[in-house]
Amino acid sequence: MRKSSYWTIQILPGSGGRARSYRVEKRRAKAAGIAAAVLLMMASAFVATVLGRQDAAEQLARYRAENRQLISSLQAMERRSGQFSQALDDLSAREQRFRLVAGLPLLDPDVYSVGVGGPGGVTPTNDEFFEIAPDLAREAGDVVVDIEQLLRRADLLRSSLTEAADSVGTQRERYQRIPSIWPVIAEESFLSSGFSHNRLHPLLGLRRPHTGVDISADFGSPVVATGAGRVTFTGSKQGYGRLVEIDHGDGYASLYAHLGRIAVRAGAWVQRGDILGEVGVSGTATGPNLHYEVSVGGRPVNPVGYFLDTFRP
Repeated sequence: MRKSSYWTIQILPGSGGRARSYRVEKRRAKAAGIAAAVLLMMASAFVATVLGRQDAAEQLARYRAENRQLISSLQAMERRSGQFSQALDDLSAREQRFRLVAGLPLLDPDVYSVGVGGPGGVTPTNDEFFEIAPDLAREAGDVVVDIEQLLRRADLLRSSLTEAADSVGTQRERYQRIPSIWPVIAEESFLSSGFSHNRLHPLLGLRRPHTGVDISADFGSPVVATGAGRVTFTGSKQGYGRLVEIDHGDGYASLYAHLGRIAVRAGAWVQRGDILGEVGVSGTATGPNLHYEVSVGGRPVNPVGYFLDTFRP
């Protein structure tokens, strides 16, 4: 049998006391050292795990706070994109009137759907981003789609307005002749009766077409030509009272009725904005107003569609 070997450990006190000796079996000393080292490693691993978990929890809390802030920012951007979309809708309505005045065909409604479509920027089954942060990914996808739609619509409007501007530039003289401004100069004037194919007449009590619009204004307010052209008639007609008719060329004509005074003569050439007369109550009228008509190719059309701005120049 193998003999055990020992280590002798002496402790010498510094005060001159008696030295002490201890004998430790080498095998047991080595086992105790290994056990101590293992315990130290386990304790270190435990401390590192606890600290790591605490750090991970703090980092996760930061990420969640950042995600909430990003979602809030994206939602704010989505609200802003809605406002931009409304602004583009308003611009589209003006662009259609501009194309009309420029002598260009109106764009088909299907063309305006170029930017229309539901959110689809993120694919839930394949997108790793969606798996990690679904709420944030969904908001980001919606905002991306909205912005892409707005950019496509804005590009469409830019192209259409550029086309209309080029057309106006090459047809400036024709543009000046198209009736397209508010025909009354007054501090307060408003559309009191619209274009209709079956309006109940306020005085006669009968339903009949109303082939123009009525604009209420103070008696004596100036009435102006809405486009350049030649005056073809001045005088009175049944129901219309005193009126002025203008031929603008290219099939366009305008009529101004219920005048109190006429300031032009038949055969005169007038420019847009020239005074034709004054608002009155002649003819079949319930109060001072201008009855205003526009026709294209001899067919009455709604004058509102030709105003460059909503009811006002």
